[in-house]
Parts: sequence; C-alpha cells; structure tokens
Amino acid sequence: MIGGIFIVLVAIWLYQAAMKVQKKNTVLWVALGCIVFFIVQFLAVKMNASLAESLLAATTDKGPEYLDEGYSRSGPINTESSGGFRSFFMFFWVEIIPPLLGVAGAGVVRTFLILKEKITLKSLFSGVKEMFVDIGRSFKSN
Repeated sequence: MIGGIFIVLVAIWLYQAAMKVQKKNTVLWVALGCIVFFIVQFLAVKMNASLAESLLAATTDKGPEYLDEGYSRSGPINTESSGGFRSFFMFFWVEIIPPLLGVAGAGVVRTFLILKEKITLKSLFSGVKEMFVDIGRSFKSN
C-alpha cells in the first residue's frame, strides 16, 4: 500500500522533471525511473527477508525451548503485547525503508539521466516540494 503511494508520486516527480528539461520520450524516462524504483524496492525487500531468516536461524540454534520462550515473549504482531519502539522500528524498517530506497534510486535516474546534474543530496531530492505544490494546485477550481 505504501509502495503504491510512493510509485504514483515518483511517476509524477519524474514526469515533471522530464517536462521541465523538455526531454524527448518523456513516458520512457518515467518508465525507466519507475522500473529502477521497483528493482531497488525488490532488492530491499529481499534483503529484509534474508535478515529475518538469518535472525530466525540464529535463534533456532539455541534449542526449541529458547525458541518457544522467544515466541511467547514477542507473540504475534497484532496482539496487545506488541507495541513500543521495537514494533515501530520493525514497521519502519520493513514497510517504509524499501520504498524510500526506491525513491532514492529513481532520484538517481532523475538527477543523473534526466536533469544531467551532479548527484548531491540536495539535487537528488530536488523538485519534491514543487511536485506537492502542483498537486495541491490541481485540486483548486478556476
């Protein structure tokens, strides 16, 4: 769900950048940026899965009693025992970080290939404020 919102915003962001510099084949540049977004997000999700599997393997080496104790302490994520900083961190790491890394990947495509600028932190995410201002203006009637 969060990734879907991010990809729509990334597509608008890339489209506005391509139109600003009057690139030919604007839709292809937007598609390239979106493909990079999906590839980076996919790799980040795979990294999260590998990390979870390695953590699970580390806990199973200590014996089944330790695993049962760890499960009873953590419990399923949707019970009243969940919460606090650990749950927030896990949510942030699993749900927010992959799309943000995808945005950074699309930002590299936007900065380096579309705008042909030097990649800096400022240039990597430039144009985001203007994008939201333009989206806000689109909802106003004349």
